[in-house]
Amino acid sequence: MKKHSMLKSSGLKYILPCLLLPSLAHSELASFRFKDNIRSDGVGTINLFTPGDRGKKSNGALLEAFRNDNGGNLVFAVDISEPSSGSETPTSQGVALEYVTLKLTFPEEVVSYNSYITPTYSFLKRAGSDVPALYGTMIGDANSNRVSSNANSELNGSSWDSVLRIPIDRSLEDLVSAELEVGFLPVDKKAGDPEGFYDFGGRGEIIALLTANDATSLDELVPGRAFAPLVLDESGATLTTWTYLPSSTGYYIASYEDLYPNRGDYDFNDLVVAYQVALGSEGDGVKHIRGNGHLIARGAAYDHDWHLRIELPEWAVGHGKTLFFEPGSEAPLAGYPKDIAVLGSANLLLAEHVADQFMDGTSTYVNTFEEQTVQQGPRFEFSLTLDVPVPADEIAPAPFDPFIYVHETGYEIHLAGKNPVLGHSRNRLDGIGSFRDQSNFPFAMIIPDDFEPPLAAIDIGLAYPSFVEYVESEGASQKDWYQRGVANKVKKIPFKSW
Repeated sequence: MKKHSMLKSSGLKYILPCLLLPSLAHSELASFRFKDNIRSDGVGTINLFTPGDRGKKSNGALLEAFRNDNGGNLVFAVDISEPSSGSETPTSQGVALEYVTLKLTFPEEVVSYNSYITPTYSFLKRAGSDVPALYGTMIGDANSNRVSSNANSELNGSSWDSVLRIPIDRSLEDLVSAELEVGFLPVDKKAGDPEGFYDFGGRGEIIALLTANDATSLDELVPGRAFAPLVLDESGATLTTWTYLPSSTGYYIASYEDLYPNRGDYDFNDLVVAYQVALGSEGDGVKHIRGNGHLIARGAAYDHDWHLRIELPEWAVGHGKTLFFEPGSEAPLAGYPKDIAVLGSANLLLAEHVADQFMDGTSTYVNTFEEQTVQQGPRFEFSLTLDVPVPADEIAPAPFDPFIYVHETGYEIHLAGKNPVLGHSRNRLDGIGSFRDQSNFPFAMIIPDDFEPPLAAIDIGLAYPSFVEYVESEGASQKDWYQRGVANKVKKIPFKSW
């Protein structure tokens, strides 16, 4: 949006209200929310004279103090509360603004301000239009742990996310009334990203007025921004460029045989996991890494942990979070999100004690028997932010290092060519480092996401007759072996069932 041009005025005009009203000194201002919200239809009319707390008062003198504190702007915060769907998750969700109007009533006139500034923008198509335009966006997450340096600020413990600035070129001291009108942009939710991300999900949004310190705090926190699509600045320049692996719509399938180092029944369905990773580049390197995944099938009595190790240079430092969700739930499991620290390579524990989290009734076998109804499994998400961007060529290539730890045996099982990494595993104690058997057959594989796992106790070589030739040729032939399964020996698990 175009910034409002501010008129030059003498500093005395704007300092006097604060001198005359010591109770409104900047140090005593505290951010507060309003009674009115942006409604579930994406439209809101906010009376700026009516705080949400009945014990508080708002008037022109108070709004003028906030305007002065923010250098000639009124700064609002919006709690972005969107349902998880598509690429919107508890970690990152957003809306787009179609219009913002601040209507100010003075004793002798009514003045409207239609210009505003948001931290982020995106090129979006309004519903019914084929032509994209640049719209202001507001991005956030589901966290509710915001902190203010002012103990009286209602920012403390809130889930306020993105800021909205409205430049105002006159004193508000003699205001009679003030209303803020906000309308979210209607988009085609089926169009995919970025429209799919910035759609409005039909939930009301809380709006608040911020002090300069709290506005700066949210500006620096930038909740959810690292993982939103097509994040632009006001000029339309890209802030973060995302690379999705294997693609924006595809997943890697990691499949395991957990009787390692023994071959067992070799049905390759002991644990089947789908995962996707995105690298967010800023400037000359990768600044953000995020991912999500699903537990698809489990055909084992053993209990597993599932890890994803992303090899980074030793000097890489950062922080992040992991989340785990029960089937069909939008709220993370109790105990999540979990904070993680990055010191060199990131070893992410994304599914812990799978036997307790992924069951079909009382059975530890899920989506592996022909007669079983397909069950939706748990899902997970993670997000990392690096202190200093890492050159992309210094990050080990995808599909990275997805591995399981088997609690009953104490072994970790990686893709062929990878090495054990857990200090407590039996691999190191027993001096076992290879993840192929004597016939060169692997214990873990990455397969495209149209793979259908073998039924329980069906050798993968019987379920996929060309698999043996693929392995014996070291991948030189029968590269599409996974597309030619025997119908009565594999389990069909539709993508929509994940």
